Amino acid sequence: MKRLFLPATAALCVLSIAACVKKQEPTPPKNKGGFHQPPQPLTRHEDPVDEPPEKPVVKHEDPTPDNPPPPTQPTGPKNYEYGKPVPGKPGFVTSPYAPSAGYVDVRGFGPATEVKDPYTGKVFLVP
Repeated sequence: MKRLFLPATAALCVLSIAACVKKQEPTPPKNKGGFHQPPQPLTRHEDPVDEPPEKPVVKHEDPTPDNPPPPTQPTGPKNYEYGKPVPGKPGFVTSPYAPSAGYVDVRGFGPATEVKDPYTGKVFLVP
């Protein structure tokens, strides 16, 4: 029993001393120029009850603008070319703009759907 009493007492003392030690807070960085900066003067808050409330500023605009925007004209259907189906490969077409560049995968697109050609960036229609 005496063998455990001395180490237990020592551990308890170390823990109690460690709990009492204050952790040191980091100090603010020093001024790089080495000059002392005076503290900023304190400002006094004035009671907002003494001041009359500010009225919101409302701008009145003329309901009819001077220059109305030009009317947009509806665009008609665009005349895109159709891709050419690849024989023996359903869902693949060749681009009408770059027929020798390679095949374009149009699986999942319905007929007459606009598709962007990956080789030229132009739009064509799925046959």
